[in-house]
Amino acid sequence: MPIKKIKKKFNYSKKDLIELVLKINDYKIFLPWCINSKILTLNKNRKDLKIIADLEIGFKSFREIYTSKVLYDNQNSKIEVTSVSGNIKKLLNIWEFEIIDKKSCNVIFYIDIQLKNPIVNILFNKFFDFGFEKILNSFEQRARETIK
Repeated sequence: MPIKKIKKKFNYSKKDLIELVLKINDYKIFLPWCINSKILTLNKNRKDLKIIADLEIGFKSFREIYTSKVLYDNQNSKIEVTSVSGNIKKLLNIWEFEIIDKKSCNVIFYIDIQLKNPIVNILFNKFFDFGFEKILNSFEQRARETIK
């Protein structure tokens, strides 16, 4: 079961990066292997935001829709993603944002994921690092394209 944690500096404000990560409906535009992305429910108050969203992931003939719960804790600048349904046995994905200055911040990204199908999980483990880098790079590229 792959686990990864990295800390990376981005030359964008904390606010802009948080907004980018929470724009789940846009994932289908820029995330590799994401065929469709859709927010199903969104509940917002002053302290936090709760989103239930579907992601359709595909590669060649493989397609899978999974539903996740996304919790944004405004006070701690933290986004936590867990699996609700689909082919994911376990998912804990955490984004934490630390201000460096007005135009830059550190992003601490943590993921712990395991798929339900043991055979697919073995293949997934072999390509995890490659996929992880590709996905993180796609968020960075999206920031370059959309944040002014």
